[in-house]
Amino acid sequence: MRAPAPLFRSSSLLFLWISLAACAPSAATPMVEPARTVELPPPPAPVAVAVAEPEPDPGTAVPVTRADPWWGDPLAPVTVVVWGDYECPFTSRYVATLELLKQAYGPERLRVVWKHNPLPFHRNARPAHLAAETVFRLGGAEAFWKFHALAFANQRALTPESLEAWAAEAGVDRAAFRASVERQQHEPKVEQDLAAGKAVGVRGTPTSLINGVSISGAQPIDKIRSVIDEQLVAADELRRSGVPRERVYAALSAQNRERAPAPAPPSAPAEDDRTVWKVPVDGSPTRGNPAAPVTLVMFSDLECPFCRKVAPTIEGLEKKYGQQLRLVFKHNPLPFHRRAEPAAALALEARAQKGDAAFWKAYELLRQGSLEDADLEAHARTLGLDVARAQKAIGARRHAARIERDKNLADDLEAKGTPHFFINGRRLAGAQPAEKFEALIDEQLAHAAKLVAAGTPPAKVYDALQKDAKAGTPPERILAPAPTRANPGKGAKPGASVTIQMFADFQCPFCKRVQPTLDEIIAAYPGKVRVVFRHLPLPFHRQAPLAAEASVEAFRQKGEAGFWAMAQRLWEHQSEGLDREALERHAAAIGLDVAKLGAALDSGAHRAAVEADSKLAASLHITGTPSFAINDYFLGGAQSASRFKRLVDRALGPREPPTKESLHGAKRAAAPPAAAPPAAAPPAAAPQPPVTPGLMGAKHLLLMYAGSRRAPPHVARSRDEARALAEQALKRAQQGARFEDLVAQYSDEPGAAGRGGDLGRFPKGAMVREFEQALETVAVGALSGVVETPFGFHVILRTH
Repeated sequence: MRAPAPLFRSSSLLFLWISLAACAPSAATPMVEPARTVELPPPPAPVAVAVAEPEPDPGTAVPVTRADPWWGDPLAPVTVVVWGDYECPFTSRYVATLELLKQAYGPERLRVVWKHNPLPFHRNARPAHLAAETVFRLGGAEAFWKFHALAFANQRALTPESLEAWAAEAGVDRAAFRASVERQQHEPKVEQDLAAGKAVGVRGTPTSLINGVSISGAQPIDKIRSVIDEQLVAADELRRSGVPRERVYAALSAQNRERAPAPAPPSAPAEDDRTVWKVPVDGSPTRGNPAAPVTLVMFSDLECPFCRKVAPTIEGLEKKYGQQLRLVFKHNPLPFHRRAEPAAALALEARAQKGDAAFWKAYELLRQGSLEDADLEAHARTLGLDVARAQKAIGARRHAARIERDKNLADDLEAKGTPHFFINGRRLAGAQPAEKFEALIDEQLAHAAKLVAAGTPPAKVYDALQKDAKAGTPPERILAPAPTRANPGKGAKPGASVTIQMFADFQCPFCKRVQPTLDEIIAAYPGKVRVVFRHLPLPFHRQAPLAAEASVEAFRQKGEAGFWAMAQRLWEHQSEGLDREALERHAAAIGLDVAKLGAALDSGAHRAAVEADSKLAASLHITGTPSFAINDYFLGGAQSASRFKRLVDRALGPREPPTKESLHGAKRAAAPPAAAPPAAAPPAAAPQPPVTPGLMGAKHLLLMYAGSRRAPPHVARSRDEARALAEQALKRAQQGARFEDLVAQYSDEPGAAGRGGDLGRFPKGAMVREFEQALETVAVGALSGVVETPFGFHVILRTH
């Protein structure tokens, strides 16, 4: 029987079958989702087998030590080391698979080790990882796995209150847990795991190394079992050859890592960012010579351990440079540091009562320890403040506007994370060593000397440097047409000062998460803000279009109250599915005429209304949900209340005419459709690879469907759905979206995200016929249309 032909006919060009079902860094911005805690049945006690003697060798290829949470016998022949993220949905799916593997193999044959890998765009991940590590240190492996299970079962409710409750449920003392978390006592272990992950090539979550064999993504259980079974055989062979049990993991992990494909050569280090940014002092607290030739602006968080770590370095710089250096403080309390803003408020109140000197004394006190109310009261007494006035200022958030202004500036300057510095406008991020600061300060001193020699007064050096500095990125604008009474809304009456048009999808978890934030915004601006709903069911949410039509019928029957009641039920019960039966059940619960609803759904009476909103979204270059038009400001994603407030405040102020460059989607619309993405081109100075006659090159993304060749079991979409997704991806590519980003978002080809869909160069005849014929019809740098092969639907970018 003839074997089916692979996409590549040459065995040297086989797909790298690594899962795409993984979280990896991207521009998305998932936010907090309030949810009810799922009550778990009492789990079987996690196995932490008594240590056999002698101790297992931790290995050097993928080191595992007693500092890592583990399940199973430390001398088990197979060890699965998992780098995961508590907020990543793919890690959650993989954790369920691991539970099945534990049952299948048992603790004698399988050891599971957890490593922390909170991704930067998962806002609640790092606090959850710190909490998990704290539980492990205080309660051991059994408590850790209980907490671990609760966190994944309630992944959408990773709030500080939930984390503390789950720690207590796992058997850890609440007070000890809270004290340790607030001191961020075990943050270094999270950082160590991140660094260890980078060292072994972890680029997303989940990533597992099974005795050193890398598995990326939430792979099907059969694939993982095949690797485990191979490793059991290999371990048995090692034991028969005389290798002691305690050396098996170290030997196999080293052996398998050595056999792994060589990583891509590191790219040339990026040049230093020489941009001079416009960073106004703007009345912020300062220390040092006001006429100093160098101004160091520090964005800091008084609870941040890295800000505390770098403080002695900054003090050393002040001593070394003396009158040549001025220090400016800007506040950027991070959302997961719950005591950072009250601490900032006390420092600002100290300044309000006693001037800059008191602010800096407060700064010294606040960065040393706990920041609870009692601690702040003690610091106020130490500083000689009017304590009652200070407490009232903190409680009433009297200094919130100043803090918010600093945070907004940090946002404009893309100063993400703390600490973040600007030295005469030049960026330096993180708790860097003194040498990094000194090199930049010395460079700026030399530059300042030239300005002074050319006639600039010493006191005006910073102003001169700032004159032509780059301003922060302005907010994106969007010219959405005003809604009509046919669009359901809530909050202020139609014609309100600010209208927030929300493009949303009832199956989208991020749309669900943002609803309490929108209610908070409505409450914060009574009578001024109206939220209006626009339908944008995404093509991969199969039940979303019908749910949208059902919500329109609710609006027709019971007005805006009926619409929002239906919307709330759809989001509340999102995880249970939104099929026809569920829609009718929700309609009945809010008192709709279910027969009329059924007739409307059967006839498609409201399909045109839903499609009209979707077409409007496409014309505005809106492709994801939730997306917002706040008057004519654009905001994408389930953002924080402060991000909404910032744009609402701008919309309430004097109107700023949008520029062509500031319009949402302007960059994509301006990009020539046939051009290769700029990021794909090598730097001008890089040598070009030799042109080999007869070879072709391409990048592609692949949408599979149930029944297409090599489609894994988790791909359940229909052929039509796969084609629709491919057409959507092609449209975005033609609008200028970066091809590698589209690959990461859409492609089902395992491993494609890691290499941007790049297939390299290959001779004629290496590809299946349909793919090759399509490739031959497009020029280098151009896109194909949607191309169907036995593997599914492709979008191809020719590179050679």
